[in-house]
Amino acid sequence: MTHATIWSALILGLFLLAAAIDELRRPGQWHRMIEEIDASPALQMIVGLFELIFGTLLYLGSRGPTGWPGDWLAAVLTLIGGLAALEALVITAFSDIYVRFWMRKLGTNTRVVAGLTLLIGAGFTAAALFRLA
Repeated sequence: MTHATIWSALILGLFLLAAAIDELRRPGQWHRMIEEIDASPALQMIVGLFELIFGTLLYLGSRGPTGWPGDWLAAVLTLIGGLAALEALVITAFSDIYVRFWMRKLGTNTRVVAGLTLLIGAGFTAAALFRLA
C-alpha cells in the first residue's frame, strides 16, 4: 500500500467528520446547500468539476500498479473514487434531475445521514492513523 492511500483515507475521513459535525451542530445546512446548488447552474458545473477531479485523484492514487489494489482500504478508496467520478458526470449532465432526486431523499431531517457520515469519517480516519503508526 502506498502513502497516497493512507493520506487519502485520512483527508477523506477528516473531511467527513468535519462535515458531519457541522450538520449536527447546525441542522439543515446540507439541505440548504443542496437548494443553493439546485438554484445555480454555475455551482452545478463547479461541483461536477470538483467531484470529477476528486474522484479521479482518489481512484488513481489508490489503485495498485497492476490494476485493482490488494489492500482493502485501497480497494474501498478506489471504488469510492470511481463512483465519485461517475457521479460527477451525472451531476454535470443531469443536475436538475439528480439534485431534485437527492432533495426528496435527504429531506430536512439529516441527523441520521450526518450520524452515518460521522461513523464513516471516523472509520477512515482511524484506518489511516493505525497505518501511520
